[in-house]
Amino acid sequence: MGMKSIREDEGECWRKWYLTRRTNLLSLSGPPPKNLCDDLLNLTLCCRYVEWLLKNPRLFRFLSKNHPSQLRRLQSLLAEFDRTSRW
Repeated sequence: MGMKSIREDEGECWRKWYLTRRTNLLSLSGPPPKNLCDDLLNLTLCCRYVEWLLKNPRLFRFLSKNHPSQLRRLQSLLAEFDRTSRW
């Protein structure tokens, strides 16, 4: 059986190729998460809330005095979030 041109098989060969490719990619990576948008929204809200809390001078002084390592960690997480969320 010879090969058919794209016009003759009406693109069936390409549809099969893309379907096979998609199936193989999904088997390698797994299905995309269904709640990615919700997770991104929650992460954004939490980071902005922590950022707002750290602007409170009394809270900032308390964390600086009593929990400096946690404060540095929060600040680095916020900086990383800002860096990666800017397009």
